[in-house]
Amino acid sequence: MKSLFYLLIGVPIFILIGCSPSEDQDLEYELFHSEKMLQSIAVEIPYKAKFVTVQAEDAFNEMCLFNSPSDFWVLDHQLGSGNATHIGNFTTDLRFCFHVVLDENGAPYFEGGFGEFNGATSVIEANNGDKLYTEGTGSKIKPSQKEGYLFEFEHLINITGGTGRFENATGEIINYGNVRADGTGTEHVQEGTIILNK
Repeated sequence: MKSLFYLLIGVPIFILIGCSPSEDQDLEYELFHSEKMLQSIAVEIPYKAKFVTVQAEDAFNEMCLFNSPSDFWVLDHQLGSGNATHIGNFTTDLRFCFHVVLDENGAPYFEGGFGEFNGATSVIEANNGDKLYTEGTGSKIKPSQKEGYLFEFEHLINITGGTGRFENATGEIINYGNVRADGTGTEHVQEGTIILNK
């Protein structure tokens, strides 16, 4: 009778012991792939920023394209600082080609293309050193109707990568800009989404 008792208890234990490595391997396999899947998931975070840029000392020192003395593209370079969600305080370095078209009196000729800009690239650097890289799609400034501002503009910006937590980041940002009439810079308000591709 004892031997039957040991047989009835021993066989299930042997079966459980014999099966457990396979089950452990299956569990490890599932955990490994779940972790890999989580690592490859893109995380979307909302982005809002406010900042001011001013022209750098080397702004307008280089031509992008010269058609004539009254029609040319010049490289603008602006530096700025501000604050953004998920970044905190930051600095930015912005470069783009700006279209200057003048009429016969030397005034801006908007109908001829004055104020178009393209090729915008920027680096947004957080206080901890993480960087976010962007490229603008181009747009055009227009005279502002707001008191205290000369021009306003709106354009789309694509996120092209970064460093630190922004490595491999993508996303889109809309930039709303207002150029101050007193010459102290350009105010920017941005909204969009940063996609962190882990």
